[in-house]
Amino acid sequence: MSGGERPLDRARQAALAELRAPPRDCPRRHAFRLVEAQLGLALAGIAVALVAGLVRPGELFSHAVTVGPLLVVAVLGAIAALAPRAGVAASSWRVATLVAAAAAMGALVLARGAGSPSASPEWVCSVSHLGVGLVPLAFALAGLRQSAGSWARAFAAGLGAGTIGALLGELVCHRGRQHVLVYHLGAWVLLALTCAAIARALRPRTFAP
Repeated sequence: MSGGERPLDRARQAALAELRAPPRDCPRRHAFRLVEAQLGLALAGIAVALVAGLVRPGELFSHAVTVGPLLVVAVLGAIAALAPRAGVAASSWRVATLVAAAAAMGALVLARGAGSPSASPEWVCSVSHLGVGLVPLAFALAGLRQSAGSWARAFAAGLGAGTIGALLGELVCHRGRQHVLVYHLGAWVLLALTCAAIARALRPRTFAP
């Protein structure tokens, strides 16, 4: 065997060994873990807002029409991120995430009125949104490394991760629609794009679909 063939032979043997090896974990289990992490972080954010006095318990019910869709996107984004790459079912999860995210964004904008002024600069909301999103983003990227990479699934995972900052922004910020559209939704989409960009640069732990 020539020297040039040895790397190919080693790669072939490694690929065959990975195919023969029993699965280390179930993709469904990874999806459930990511769902639990997303919902846990969302509930923790609500608890912090309540304890800090940023929102009153009675006000949570008035935000149900916007908080509910955000929690749905968090769940769908986690499932779409770790659903099998091939097949109609996988595509359906990602499409459902995009549709739910668009609906949630629309609800955030339409539910706002003229709003009330604030002494803090508007960009503080975007920075806060991105800062809060770093933790769910880390969970999403860790989950994405459990399977072969895909830009679509990474973007869906980023949309799910961005719901935490969007949720806190909905509860704490009282500015108007234009502010939400630019500074809240802009940060949400930026976080999703960041997740897709970072996931593309990461090396997966396995190349299973």
